[in-house]
Amino acid sequence: MALRDQPYIPLYVQDFMTDEKLNECSAESTGVYIRIMCLMHKSQEYGTILLQQKYQQNDSNTKNFAYKLLRHMPYDVATIERALHELVNEEVLHLDNNVLSQKRMVKDGELSLIRANAGKKGGQQTSAQAKQAANGVANIPANNVAKSVASTEDEYEYEIEDEDVSVNSKTKKDIYPILFDAFWQAYPKKVGKADALKAFAKLKPDNELMQTILAAIAQWSKTDQWSKDNRQYVPMPATYIRGRRWEDELPQQDKPKERKIVMMN
Repeated sequence: MALRDQPYIPLYVQDFMTDEKLNECSAESTGVYIRIMCLMHKSQEYGTILLQQKYQQNDSNTKNFAYKLLRHMPYDVATIERALHELVNEEVLHLDNNVLSQKRMVKDGELSLIRANAGKKGGQQTSAQAKQAANGVANIPANNVAKSVASTEDEYEYEIEDEDVSVNSKTKKDIYPILFDAFWQAYPKKVGKADALKAFAKLKPDNELMQTILAAIAQWSKTDQWSKDNRQYVPMPATYIRGRRWEDELPQQDKPKERKIVMMN
């Protein structure tokens, strides 16, 4: 499920409380900022607010956004405009032409879409496997990728580097750190991050390959070989990437037995 469909915002409390840029802002601006994040959480493009043509009435985009946000907030236009001006000046929010954005939320939204796509792929595999089973074909283990990846969210905390990411377009150079964060969060052995990042950059994966990798990690994480008690058998992250280990077959003992069909006379 995409982040914007969730009933909560993944607020990083420590980051919020110690944000030097936000701490330079007034209490008034902080209150407006929290309301803006709630609106960005429900935006079609997560972490952004787009200024439609009908609100582009003034030379100042800050004032235009203030009028747009007015009906969503218990503040007057002057209060919202002052807060926006301060938040943008302190680089807590970013205003690029007609797009207001919060960089951390934009990156979180990108990661969420990657996981959601991986879950969709896992669901399609499950559906195909169920159809095979109904026809008496050997059943391949069904893997709910979304659930497996989500479980790693609770087990491993991740941090995203504060790099600039374009709101409207992503170059390959921009997307690699986001894809790597998805891999690093899901992978059960977090050792040698710098070496893994180099291997990942050389691999140059796209979203489709990332979905395949995440699905494979989810499958292997359910095996005895990769269980929490046997993490020493999990390859180093860089080794996993360089060796394209997601293409390895699961251990035989972790594959389900073929279903036997008994013919009735």
